Amino acid sequence: MQAGGQGRATACAALLLLLTLFLAFPAIAHPYMTRNVRVVQLDSLPDGRLVAYFRITLPLLAGHGLAQPEPGGTVASPPFTLGRWESHVAFWDADIAAIKADPFGLGRLVLDGHTLAVDGKPVPGELLSAAAHPKGHVPPFDTAADARAAVQPTPWPGDIAEIDSGYVLVDAAIAYRLPAGQRRFTLSSTLTPGALGERATTNVFADRRGGDAVYYRVSGFLEEPVVVAPGLLEGMGSFVRGGVEHILSGADHLLFLVCLVLGASGLGALAWRITGFTVGHSMTLAAGFYGLAPKPAWFEPGIEAAIAASIVLAGLSTLAGRGGQALILVTLGIGLIHGFGFSFALRDLLSADGPNVLPGLAGFNIGVELGQLAVGLSVFALFRVLRRYTAAERGARVAAVAAAMAVAVFWLIDRVPAVWAAAG
Repeated sequence: MQAGGQGRATACAALLLLLTLFLAFPAIAHPYMTRNVRVVQLDSLPDGRLVAYFRITLPLLAGHGLAQPEPGGTVASPPFTLGRWESHVAFWDADIAAIKADPFGLGRLVLDGHTLAVDGKPVPGELLSAAAHPKGHVPPFDTAADARAAVQPTPWPGDIAEIDSGYVLVDAAIAYRLPAGQRRFTLSSTLTPGALGERATTNVFADRRGGDAVYYRVSGFLEEPVVVAPGLLEGMGSFVRGGVEHILSGADHLLFLVCLVLGASGLGALAWRITGFTVGHSMTLAAGFYGLAPKPAWFEPGIEAAIAASIVLAGLSTLAGRGGQALILVTLGIGLIHGFGFSFALRDLLSADGPNVLPGLAGFNIGVELGQLAVGLSVFALFRVLRRYTAAERGARVAAVAAAMAVAVFWLIDRVPAVWAAAG
């Protein structure tokens, strides 16, 4: 096969591969509809017992073992939910009547769904209080005082007559008596959202027993026990892992990074691009973490749309061969946008009320950078090898950038209506 034909074949193969891979991702890499969330505030009671204040999304609490219903079949209703079909899609609303009648029942699901253990031995828990809060009526949960208030029985708002289960948060307070002098323990869970919610789950623990908060961030359903113990390094390490997981699971950030890398002529040019992007997203990640992001309803979906647009811009720059050190200003500006995207993973979960928050923020940022470096250097090395051993490198590069831009345009078309809807 001639070099030109080989190049076209390689370009087409790369295009099809990337389109297949990235169209498999959800259209919204940072969902701004619902997230599975579990936040646990740990504190001490006057009688010496440990109290755990839980905040959990209703799908994660109620959906364990629920399978997707067969088309045309009956939609099962787990506790405190009502299943229904709409346009041939299964939905689960919150069962408001059941929630009003038995809010402590929600708390019992929290108690039964978690195991706190010391040296492998479960510690019995006592349910103290529980409450459910629909979207638009969710009290703050940033401090121990916030958590104590949030778990108190609260009348269901009269203006909410119907709501998706994904928009309901359940707060519960559970007390545990640890052995004298024992501070270290493990926490695990059997809760899964089943068909009610997405698989991704974010867990954040704030251990306030020592006065200053120590944060731990982990992903998953907590099937494996998580060790909770005071210590900055342990908390920071969990945020590093969270940052790596976040960048590797964010398809839109990865596509932008691919375009950025493929437009670099060498390691020096790549360093300038990465420097601008890193500085930009670090600034807004910190701003979003500390609650300095704008509050209008359109802002989060607007950022998601802007991230998709940034992929198109980066792709056009790469195809046009534009670059040089001046590009640092462009990547800095785009980094500012992506930083708010990163901050959405933290903004609603953590607060800035203790000095130990900074190691957690630094750890998450380090994790994001490690994930970016791993992906960026891998892509850069791959195309360097192609350049040395085949004449098809240019075609593959163009195909990869074109594929990234095509996916980004698809995302942009999908996300812009959400911005208008939120603004309205």
